Amino acid sequence: MAEGWQTVKGNCTVCHSAALVTQNRGSREHWAYLIDWMQETQGLWQFNPEMEATILDYLSTHYGPRTDARRQNLPKHLMPPAPQASETSAEG
Repeated sequence: MAEGWQTVKGNCTVCHSAALVTQNRGSREHWAYLIDWMQETQGLWQFNPEMEATILDYLSTHYGPRTDARRQNLPKHLMPPAPQASETSAEG
């Protein structure tokens, strides 16, 4: 529970569960887009700039884009030969 957690909880869980927030990830721009979308289409109230900055800081820091969601690529020596390489060597 880092700085900004109470602000996020107090504003985001009024309309939906915390699980809905925490299952998502995104950049600061993505979270800002979602806030704008909710304000324009879902009746979310306007935040004062300081509060919105706190929410965006918290969400983008703790629920930012994942970089570890995929496994690392296999090393080249473990990869099967490319089909084009096999066809070329079979012809030659």
